[in-house]
Amino acid sequence: MIPSRPFLDHVQLPVPPGGAAQARRFYRDVLGLHELNTAQAEPARVLRFGLEGLTRDLSEGRYTGVAPQAHLALRLRELPAVLERLRAGGHPVDAWALADEGRASTEDPFGNRLELIALPPEPLLHVKEHHVTQLRISL
Repeated sequence: MIPSRPFLDHVQLPVPPGGAAQARRFYRDVLGLHELNTAQAEPARVLRFGLEGLTRDLSEGRYTGVAPQAHLALRLRELPAVLERLRAGGHPVDAWALADEGRASTEDPFGNRLELIALPPEPLLHVKEHHVTQLRISL
């Protein structure tokens, strides 16, 4: 069934040429996103990851830069474990609480900013769940 109102399909971020292996280690191994097999449908230089119904694409290429306030925000069930893996991998982590929610920010290996937000113990009643199914990364 197709939703009757707009919904987020995917997010695409840049990766420098040759960054596919590093992107996989970060997004798959550290953050826990699932890599989707899109070899038949996607260009060879795109990596696609899924997270609960949302697609995250990484495109390899040369870019002029990222706006400092631009970021991807992810709600995660296991935020403390993810933060531990980030720190163990040498990724900088800035953690704080906002409105009683655990939050942290970091950067992927390519300078793309990420905000990580802990999922509450009980589902939020005023927020409809969105599911990421695919995330594409261009190489």
